[in-house]
Amino acid sequence: MRRTISLLLLLSTGVQLQEMEEYNMTLVKAVLRVIGSREPWQNTPIFHGLYSERDGINDLMMWLQHDMQVTCHALDTTTPAHKQIPLGHYKIRADNAVGLLFCRSSHEPIWLNLDKSLRKLKLIRMIVVLSNSRSGSYRAMMNIFNRLWEFQFLNVVVVHKDQIYSYSPYPEVHFYKLDMDANPLFPPATTNFQGYEVSTPVENDVPRVFFIRDQKTGCWQPRGYGYRVFAEYLKRHNASLLVSNPYQDHTPNQSVNMGRIIEMIHDGQLEISLHPYVDVPENIGDHSYPLIVARNCLIVPVRNEIPRNAYLYLPLDRWSWLLLLGAVIYISLIIYWIQPGPGHRSLNILDGISRVLFISLPSRIYHPSLRYFAVSFQVTILGFIVTNMYSIQLSSFFTTLVMGEQVDTMEQLVEQKQRVLVKHYEISTFLRHVEPRLVEKVSRLLVGANSSEQVSALLSFNRSFAYPFTVERWEFFSLQQQYAFKPIFRFSSACLGSPIIGYPMRRDCHLQRSLNIFIMRIQDSGILKHWFISDFNDALSFDYVRLLDNVLGFHALDLDALRLGWAVLAYGWILSFFLFLCERWRFYRFHHRH
Repeated sequence: MRRTISLLLLLSTGVQLQEMEEYNMTLVKAVLRVIGSREPWQNTPIFHGLYSERDGINDLMMWLQHDMQVTCHALDTTTPAHKQIPLGHYKIRADNAVGLLFCRSSHEPIWLNLDKSLRKLKLIRMIVVLSNSRSGSYRAMMNIFNRLWEFQFLNVVVVHKDQIYSYSPYPEVHFYKLDMDANPLFPPATTNFQGYEVSTPVENDVPRVFFIRDQKTGCWQPRGYGYRVFAEYLKRHNASLLVSNPYQDHTPNQSVNMGRIIEMIHDGQLEISLHPYVDVPENIGDHSYPLIVARNCLIVPVRNEIPRNAYLYLPLDRWSWLLLLGAVIYISLIIYWIQPGPGHRSLNILDGISRVLFISLPSRIYHPSLRYFAVSFQVTILGFIVTNMYSIQLSSFFTTLVMGEQVDTMEQLVEQKQRVLVKHYEISTFLRHVEPRLVEKVSRLLVGANSSEQVSALLSFNRSFAYPFTVERWEFFSLQQQYAFKPIFRFSSACLGSPIIGYPMRRDCHLQRSLNIFIMRIQDSGILKHWFISDFNDALSFDYVRLLDNVLGFHALDLDALRLGWAVLAYGWILSFFLFLCERWRFYRFHHRH
């Protein structure tokens, strides 16, 4: 009788002790043993609140180090979440670690420390251990899994009392019970999103995303390589696109406001945008694998067309002309010295000019000496080379338009006072890439505008401004002037860096890994280039762009084109007139004296 009473007392005491335990450590150790038998790991970050049961957690850490031979990293809320250093800095990887989170509710501060510490490690195998005192109702458990989904933890097992749970967010967040013998214990990585809806606004962003109207249905259909890649990605992964702004104005003069979209991502209102954009700051969100790494430079209007009357002196620069003038004087002196007879020495200047120009001589030489022949032969070769090179260069000028100095640097931008049309939210980024000594001068030339105003000005070929655009936008817009004899804009060398162009998304987005792999496959296939040309043809059909045909055709040389010749003739007449007056004056004085 006494033995029976003692046994009952011991059993009741054990039950009370088990009920007094805050966490079911026995089940946690069993789960860890199963994991260790299948996929060993090296590091175990353990997150717990200030009021968690320290004795049980300390015993678990001792067991992990001695029995499982793994390294433990204990973290609590003594360090504020915003000061927490991500564990990735300590060479902890998602594939060599198993994380443990001890919590009572889904709103404890330790969740923020968990999110910051496991930055870029959201694919880690995570075990969430709930307090035994917590309710196990459907609503209470959904709060935990919604919190896990909020922080983008997908590889998760939840332990509560004597139950094990896991969850899937596709197509909606739902959880299910697990058996200890389930293999795999953690939900496997999936490429089938089971109809998961990705909600994002879609607006005009030529050439990355733009709309054309279907001739049969009259509905707007999106195009552009940015949309095509994203839509194909969702299709291949069994997901769907939900346009959050179906009644948006899609006329060609409207353009996306990427500043607002980045703010939505930062505020958690948007998980990803199908509008490719430059790199997103780490404190705001993440970025997909780049679709393109593109130089961002100024598109400047082509100016300073040189008039055709100036073509005559363009083949040679200033020093070449001076050298030829010196050659004429030198050759004249040599001819004066070696001429065989005194009768032709008055023509030596004309003789020197004729030899340099490779034309007939003004005088005829009979019985030249060997010395005279050798000098004449060399000078003739010089004249042949100079005149032919000059003629070839001059002929090439008449086959195209010859331009003067263009804007290619920030210094030239300031010198020519070329205004630049920049989006309001990109002005600070623009100035960051300008040399400090030029920031103040360049800032005076910047004209702020919204996205629609900037794109409308460029599409209408407003030559009053220069525009900062990436090279992939320029390649698209430059197709408009592929048949133009006279280009309107050119891609300058005044650049603002080489940003990566990818999809902006929220931090640690669950779509990032699968999207990165898909983008790399698209790039390897070369289909981006095909879409690029196809999109231009679609944009051309719906008046987003137009082909410029400003062929000048045949133009005869008019009086203005011969201005240099008329100027030489006029100055020659004036000079001849003064020489004639001088001769008459000398003749008058000579006869007056005699």
